[in-house]
Amino acid sequence: MSVLEVRGLTVTYPDGHRALDDVDLRIDDGERWAVVGRSGSGKSTLVRTVLGLLPAGTTVTGSVRVSGREVLGLPEAALRALRGPVVGYVPQDPFAACDPLRTVGHHVASAWRAHCAAPPAGRVDADLAAVGIEDPAGSAARHPHTWSGGMLQRATIVAGAAHSPPLTLADEPTSALDAELADEVLALVRERSGALLMVSHDLALVARHAQQVVVLDGGRVVERGPAARLLAAPAAPATRTLVAAAVPATRPAPPAGPGDPDDGGPDDGGSGGVGSGRGGSDVVVRADRVRRRYGTVTAVDEVSLTLRAGEVLGLVGRSGSGKSTLARLVAGLERPDAGTVVHGAGSARPGWVMPVFQDPVASLDRRWPLWRTLVEPVRARDGRLSRAAARRRAASMLDRVGLGEVDPDRRPATLSVGQAQRVAIARALAAEPALLVADEPTASLDVATAAEVTALLAGVARAGTAVLVVSHDRDRLATWADRIVTMRSGRLDPSPRTQGAHR
Repeated sequence: MSVLEVRGLTVTYPDGHRALDDVDLRIDDGERWAVVGRSGSGKSTLVRTVLGLLPAGTTVTGSVRVSGREVLGLPEAALRALRGPVVGYVPQDPFAACDPLRTVGHHVASAWRAHCAAPPAGRVDADLAAVGIEDPAGSAARHPHTWSGGMLQRATIVAGAAHSPPLTLADEPTSALDAELADEVLALVRERSGALLMVSHDLALVARHAQQVVVLDGGRVVERGPAARLLAAPAAPATRTLVAAAVPATRPAPPAGPGDPDDGGPDDGGSGGVGSGRGGSDVVVRADRVRRRYGTVTAVDEVSLTLRAGEVLGLVGRSGSGKSTLARLVAGLERPDAGTVVHGAGSARPGWVMPVFQDPVASLDRRWPLWRTLVEPVRARDGRLSRAAARRRAASMLDRVGLGEVDPDRRPATLSVGQAQRVAIARALAAEPALLVADEPTASLDVATAAEVTALLAGVARAGTAVLVVSHDRDRLATWADRIVTMRSGRLDPSPRTQGAHR
């Protein structure tokens, strides 16, 4: 029995951009499908069309039937009745999915309250525990901003699959999760869904969890077929590009050497520090025994590290281990409760340190055209620019991150999450920072774009910028980071350092 049947679907946004062009897709009960493609290829548009979540003024032609019922043209009340019990939804951006004024427990319980029901007693806590959330009752009482992106993504997955719907649409459901946890969470989604349509850039994950794959390129289906066959022997050029970029060629690591006695190495006490890599001799930032607590939760506990000019330090660990909090402390976005963070010479100039946030959509001002966002660091450093000069500069910056075709006058709401992430990276690089702190800079990107952005950031480091990068993609990180360290429960792993590849 068909749970989703898409015929001749064409979607054109109000600005004239055709996001989908004559797409056909059929998913039967119990099947697991994955949609892959480069950022902006139309993957998320397909999901939003099925859910009836396209912006006003969008033109849609064709047919979309869910469990035999046509959903195009349905009134909003009828669509709301379908969302959850019939079509589960796991959104790509967990922060945007949550009400910042409500608790995470309220967010999960809304899966029932939206349909005038209350969650079964103990169900919310039990479901959060099932996806690895420690102290689920206490954690559920906290607000979204106190959760890591990976933890919040797990809570959103719980809400999306709460009703064990016949069909679940999962848009990049594991982009903020480490590989082990991603497998566990997807197995839970599969268990609670009749059929699954998953959008993902992680081809290894797709190979393990999807039976069939459809490849989108420029809004059109360019290839489809069994996952094992398609990923092993791709036929379409777009598919070959994705597959070729999916497995980074990790080069042998150099031998680990002892840390300098003054660099916050293991003799520094506490959880152990991080010594020097192959960066320059100039210390850009030094953190000494920093600690950060949120209420009763110790997110970072006695951590020391040093980062030098031209050096790339990779920070990995499970969701909720404290990686993002440590990155914010290093960037100076938060003050530690104990310990010190000292920035190097010149840190008073605008743009000396620039962040790339884990949530790219929220980091862009939705009211501003892209050109204004992109030149903001330039204006802070160099003064005013004419509108024409600003747009030219913005267009050049977009081209640098592979978005040369994007109009600088567009608003963030018209971008895919992957495109928004590249805009955020371009904005950070525009400031010519001495220190770049990037939290999951490639998590929202397809594998081909991730490879391009990684090469770009590696080039920035070669030019002298110190880079601290938080990532779950250890394999890709190992191809360009000088050092990789692991956080566990707020502390750096005291085991021997993992070295990255020569750059």
